[in-house]
Amino acid sequence: MAETMKVLLKKVPVFWIVLSLTALLYLINFSVNDIWTENESFYAESVREMTETGNFFEINYNYQPRFNKPPLTYWLIAVSTRLFGMNEFALRLPIVLLAFGTALLVWAMARMLYGEKTAMLAFAMQAISIQFLAGKQYASPEIPLAFFFTLTLYFFLKGHLSARSRNYQFAAVALGLTVLTKGYPYIIVIGGVILLYLFIESDFQWPLFFKKLKELKPISFMTIVTVIGLSWIGLMYLQYGKDFLVVLNKETVERALTRESNGLRELFFYPEVILWSFFPYSPLFVFACFHYLFTIRQRKDIAFGFSWVLVMLIIFTAAKGKIPTYFIQAHPALALISAHFITRYTPQGNVSAIFWNSLFLLPAAAGIILSTAIIIIFKLPVICHLITVAALLLIIIPYFPQKISRIDTSARSDLRYLQPFIGTFSALLIFSAAVLPQLEEHRPVDRIGRVINQVYHIPKDIPIYLQDGLIHNLPFYAERKVIPQAIPGEILKQKAPVLALIQSQDVPASAKPSVIWKGEIYRRRTSESRLLLFIESHLKAKEGNMSGFTDYSLIYKK
Repeated sequence: MAETMKVLLKKVPVFWIVLSLTALLYLINFSVNDIWTENESFYAESVREMTETGNFFEINYNYQPRFNKPPLTYWLIAVSTRLFGMNEFALRLPIVLLAFGTALLVWAMARMLYGEKTAMLAFAMQAISIQFLAGKQYASPEIPLAFFFTLTLYFFLKGHLSARSRNYQFAAVALGLTVLTKGYPYIIVIGGVILLYLFIESDFQWPLFFKKLKELKPISFMTIVTVIGLSWIGLMYLQYGKDFLVVLNKETVERALTRESNGLRELFFYPEVILWSFFPYSPLFVFACFHYLFTIRQRKDIAFGFSWVLVMLIIFTAAKGKIPTYFIQAHPALALISAHFITRYTPQGNVSAIFWNSLFLLPAAAGIILSTAIIIIFKLPVICHLITVAALLLIIIPYFPQKISRIDTSARSDLRYLQPFIGTFSALLIFSAAVLPQLEEHRPVDRIGRVINQVYHIPKDIPIYLQDGLIHNLPFYAERKVIPQAIPGEILKQKAPVLALIQSQDVPASAKPSVIWKGEIYRRRTSESRLLLFIESHLKAKEGNMSGFTDYSLIYKK
């Protein structure tokens, strides 16, 4: 194993190995699951209805206007479905590609600022961070937002370092696309990052700051941003008037300012989020922060990442509405700061060295333990342990004597830096390859859609009545309007044709001949977005305990 690694590291740069492993992890089984979260259901069904009507400017979900978010994510998905069909692969492909692209942008920024070794590590950190990886698994705006947010700051940084104004224009275009992805508040967020960075770069001297700001050509910059980013808002206002403004205000101003406060706990909301969302490298980021704490005014080398994190931390902590996914856009900055620190820090003394090594080893060990636990809990084939063993060997190789490992100092340090990546990669690879397909056993909504549209060919103008609250992915798979909270007795009295999904216990004997499908649907929560709860119910179901599911019958009265 050691000899193989020596040859591999000598012939192939570490970055290309990490890049290939990341591509494998991102692509494997990304489309094997049906539409997953409520948010993904909104985007999938809205794109399906866009395609059905041919109108790509108006956004509807379940045949009702839905202009909660700007349209760029919908458009990207729509292009993909036009090329590859209306399926999970096409719905998620743009998200996966933009996630990979975001990691590459982090690599490019780190390379401009710090060099090749730091860039490789920053790429690995961004690519493997838990929340970012979870986001790339379903179609929603979080990953497109992260991409265009990062793209904006990439072009700004490139323009700042090269003094080429065209890069500032590209940054303005990217910021316009950011706004077209999630809304105009991101002008404030990204603008704050740019202004703070320029102020730090100007040594806090106002004349020099304004000189640097002038190079940005702010008037033309904001003109480009406005034309691209706010065009859809104007179009929707002309179409829907005050109704649109009410939704826009609710999604921006009210979400930021009018929710109840939890007091001092809100100050620590996003620091807590960083600890788990940026895992497995969050312990190293925390250590870097403590190290920089008293020298930050002299550390212009991390001014870019520092400005990025600080502005986001202040703005989103001040906002009343707090959701963990809001901080995904800060992950590139966390990676830049952490990678720069790691590749330049040298522990002093044995105690310091032991602590430093533990920051790499403990997250790596957590990944190995999790890999083993996944194999045992889900009763996966024994061969899966080979992935864990290979990861474990790669993690411990840097501690072998050089006589045994025969790996040079540079490769040894690269492997040590990548220990958290390797441990987490093994767990995620096993989960993606072997567990995700298994979870589909208890997710039957796509099968309901096939019965409706391919077996019985029920006309699409017949809606489906649904007992209880909305199953959010049902409109997409049923390819029709869903009417929730329907009362079984009233539904079945209606004149045929009637299509209804009701609890099997409420189906009268007279309607049983009209049942065209029967099965268990997960309703413990409104969707499977709370993955651990769904996994718990799935494992119980494999043992015959269906307490997390509700028995439904699909009735079609012709």
